[in-house]
Amino acid sequence: MSRPRRLLTLLACAAGASALSAPAAPAAARSVPSSGHGVVLAVSGHTVRLVDRSHKVGDVHVTSTHGLRRGAVVTVHNGHAHVTGRVGKLSFLGRVVRSSGHGAVVRLGDGSTLNVSGGTPHAHHASASAASVTIDFQGLTPGQALLVTISTDAQGNVAITIRVLSSSTNIGDNELDVNGVITDDTGDGMFAIRADDGSGLRFSDPRRLLEAADASQCDTVEVGYHRDGSTLVADTLRVTGQSSDGACAGATDMTEIDGVVTAIADDGSSLTVQPDDGSPVTTIPVSDSSVLDGIQVGDDVAVTLDSTNTAVDVEPLDNSGNPSSGDGSGDS
Repeated sequence: MSRPRRLLTLLACAAGASALSAPAAPAAARSVPSSGHGVVLAVSGHTVRLVDRSHKVGDVHVTSTHGLRRGAVVTVHNGHAHVTGRVGKLSFLGRVVRSSGHGAVVRLGDGSTLNVSGGTPHAHHASASAASVTIDFQGLTPGQALLVTISTDAQGNVAITIRVLSSSTNIGDNELDVNGVITDDTGDGMFAIRADDGSGLRFSDPRRLLEAADASQCDTVEVGYHRDGSTLVADTLRVTGQSSDGACAGATDMTEIDGVVTAIADDGSSLTVQPDDGSPVTTIPVSDSSVLDGIQVGDDVAVTLDSTNTAVDVEPLDNSGNPSSGDGSGDS
């Protein structure tokens, strides 16, 4: 039977392999309100995660969690929770942080994360109403917004439906995003931007989003992120263009010459290159002698020129044809 590519469903016995792990608490400490109304998604300590009518997840603080479990409709006032009903279907918004063939990690509107995995019950334990349907988690990509629906039937079987929404969907009040210009692209799990409001922000980039997007200085980007204590952790990164303001003026006019270094000025003010394309030998002024650090006569290099034909970067080229690190295992 065919099924929509954008609607993914899993059915699993509640007593079988778990398909849903409770959300982890947000890493950053913050005050939690003691009033609210919604359906319980999860309970952690004295914090209850509620889903409101717009499917957004938020936290409330309660003095007692007695009788509170997923699906309970509650009203919380001054920390006291009153159960007013119960539902068998619960829908909430989230955003994909990462996914694989086995499951996905989804960030919720309160900043917590939820693990969704495809547990398959053993055949002799599964009833006809709990047949297994495979979720193609690999079809999910970081940054996608999702509407996740959890349904429970009278036999305790759990069905999880994932619907992919527009990435521009706001999933909650604690979702953070910013637009700006990359000012530091040195990598090593970090990068920095100048935000549109003029502030400078530095991000931890454990998933190497900067490299994956092939982003560099002067690119304009949209960054989705969350706070881990005082650290800003990038969840998504999308290149939206290139800046031509300030230090980035003329960046789009950059050109490159590849060739062999035939001479370097003693004071590091210029280098002479025989271009690989057969054009005449040329002497190129250097913006800063430090760009020639490690460069020697005879090196095959890539020289980046600005709009005034001054070298702003000189990088050695590897023409060995083998990009491996010398262990013989690299692919050509």
